[in-house]
Amino acid sequence: MMNHIKKAYKYHYITVLINNGGGLSIEYIADMKITAVPFDEGGAIWKGKSSYDSIEELLNDAEAGIKKWADQNWL
Repeated sequence: MMNHIKKAYKYHYITVLINNGGGLSIEYIADMKITAVPFDEGGAIWKGKSSYDSIEELLNDAEAGIKKWADQNWL
C-alpha cells in the first residue's frame, strides 16, 4: 500500500505531486548550498534557488514552482 499525505493544509501542489508518485528532494550540495528539486516520473520539473533564509521560504518557493509547472502540464 502506497503512503499518501492525507491533508494539504498549506502545500497543496507539493501534496498532490507526492500523492501521484512524484517527490520533492531537498538537498545540500557543495557550492550550491540548499536546493529543492520537485520531480515526477519524467525527472525534475523545477529547480529551487541556491540559498534560502528558512525552510519555510524554500517550501513556499517550491509550492509556487510546482503550481506554475502544474498549470502548464496538468489537465
